[in-house]
Amino acid sequence: MNARRPMLVLTFLLVMLVGSLATSTRNAQAESGYLAYMDRMTERLDSVWDPARGYYTPGRAGTDTIFNANMLVVHSVAALEGHEGPARRDGRARALVNALLHAPPYVRHAVPHGADSQLHEPGWVNSMDHSRADQHVMIDAEVVDGLTYAWRARRQLGLGDAQADRMAAVIHRVANGRFWRWPAIRLNQINWYARLYAADATVGGGGGLLRHDLALQIHRFAAGANRGAFGNLGPGLHFHYIPHRGLASPLNVDSAEYASIVASFTRFYTQARRAGMAAPSLSHKRLLGQWLTRVLAGYWTHSGYLNWDSGLGFNRWHQAKKLGLSQQGLLGIAMTPQLLPHRRSAAYAKWMFDRGLEFYERQAERARGIAPGLFFGVWVVPRRLPAARLGAARMAGNAARAQAAGLSRRRAVEPPTLYAYDPDIGRLAVTTPTYNTAIIAVSGGAFPYGGIELARLFDGRQEVAANIGGRAPSAFGLLVRDGAGHRLLSTQTPRTRVSRRVTPLRLTRAPAGRNATASSAARRAYAGAFRDLRATGAVSRGGLHARTTHRFTARFIETRWSLGRRGGGRRLDVDVLFPSWGRDVQITAVMGDGRQVDVGWERLPLRDVDYLWIRGRRAGYVVVPRGMRNGITARLMGTHRQSSNPHPGPTLALQLARHASVRRAALTARLAPVHDASEAAATPARLRE
Repeated sequence: MNARRPMLVLTFLLVMLVGSLATSTRNAQAESGYLAYMDRMTERLDSVWDPARGYYTPGRAGTDTIFNANMLVVHSVAALEGHEGPARRDGRARALVNALLHAPPYVRHAVPHGADSQLHEPGWVNSMDHSRADQHVMIDAEVVDGLTYAWRARRQLGLGDAQADRMAAVIHRVANGRFWRWPAIRLNQINWYARLYAADATVGGGGGLLRHDLALQIHRFAAGANRGAFGNLGPGLHFHYIPHRGLASPLNVDSAEYASIVASFTRFYTQARRAGMAAPSLSHKRLLGQWLTRVLAGYWTHSGYLNWDSGLGFNRWHQAKKLGLSQQGLLGIAMTPQLLPHRRSAAYAKWMFDRGLEFYERQAERARGIAPGLFFGVWVVPRRLPAARLGAARMAGNAARAQAAGLSRRRAVEPPTLYAYDPDIGRLAVTTPTYNTAIIAVSGGAFPYGGIELARLFDGRQEVAANIGGRAPSAFGLLVRDGAGHRLLSTQTPRTRVSRRVTPLRLTRAPAGRNATASSAARRAYAGAFRDLRATGAVSRGGLHARTTHRFTARFIETRWSLGRRGGGRRLDVDVLFPSWGRDVQITAVMGDGRQVDVGWERLPLRDVDYLWIRGRRAGYVVVPRGMRNGITARLMGTHRQSSNPHPGPTLALQLARHASVRRAALTARLAPVHDASEAAATPARLRE
């Protein structure tokens, strides 16, 4: 035993050393991840640097000032971290500081330009070479963010005292102007003000704005959450973009992007508390924590992409540049566990933030450069190359902000299954590691999709499994037509107005929200983790009554469609639709004996089908019908390009009745995303459990 002891000790030490080296390697990889991301994004944008002008030229279109501000964040953080790589461009950073401190874009005397320009002085315009250009709170805030990081890295960047003092003086002058001081506010967007106040404190302007003005901004936002019949937030705490316009405005249906942007005030909350800002009242802190939970569960997915519906419709939906701004809400939540009801949610936010960086880079790689200005082929309001470049710069800037905030040293935790429910608009967002989806019954006329069905279906990596927001026939749901093919009822049809008297979708099983209605007060979120979530909604039209009931679990969705009819002898066609996405879609019926049969335009009896596989290029899903199948047939239905579903494949239609005087019809099915044949073969057995 004694002879073996030295060998055992040596072995133990070697194991510990190897483990320590492995841990160090993992930590080093984690800590360098954001910096490496910054390097790769910088290389993708390197071609638009103009050494003669001393700034980047992404292509104007109102993007060049904020593009340069974000690249200044990247170069400054690279220097601050002592990084050596493509993101470290000290000479460029010095040139950008000089460019951003002079006119244009910095203006001491603003010139009126455009009806939407937010005229103020001093401040910045959205052009690097024309003083007569638009102004906006966002422009000042992003420029000040870039200058603040440059000020922090002034020694590493080789900036002189005179230039550092000028940065501090300009930031102080702007932040203390009437445009920014309390009680100034742009709608309810307190995030921009938090950024300016924090910048002023950082560069030596004192903490007065953080202590005083930010406390008042936060108080006003929380106090205005449920002001009378209308406020900043709706039942379930969804976001009202223009609260003073009330329920009638389509802009107030919801806004995944602007809610997340406003939530980014949390980036500066800890700094404000350290500067002496009083904590919000207990009731306001509780409300803010509930709202941030709602932001995380209702607007984000496990893949790091927005669960995206917007009252601003195609003017914001799936914009790459808005993804970068929205992501700063995740960044702030990850940095501020003290505001959250469950501190573990901060680690969930970091998980989503990191996955979002990965999502963007995958799109960039597919585009062989930078990701497009609009994701998933959305095209109604085009976003050209300058906007795409701004999207890339913001994602690079966010990696830099995360690095500077120390997030590389914080643990990311994969979130559990999450949901968020808003009873007045009938919105139910669901995200799991396997899939994400949403139902939104009320569109307010802001977008063309919606109803009591799944509005879209993505897999866990944000690949489109079925659709992104279509309408029948490129949508999930029940479709009823007469013998001539005229549509009589579709369950994927949105309501155009919010009504306090109508709750279009109700939860029947959920951790919270089962008794919520459209008239519920905006005091708490119906959001969080779940294991078995159920919801139901109904549509009636012309004597037809349809009900759809959904069940969500971590791995699958189960839906039951039922149709009832009062009177009338007209013959009907009744179909349940399952959409697909993209070119080269193949829809296969796997029979009980294992044979695979391609589903075509001819009707295929469902009685002998075990399951159906809708297979796209990158993702798809399987459908397992449950219960009685006699008399039901499967076939393909043709589709066409839609504004909210630009790349539809053929739709699988399970026909419950054909030219029949049907009084009742029903179908139940389970579905789950899959990626390949082995997953498709293994999944149906799990869905039958």
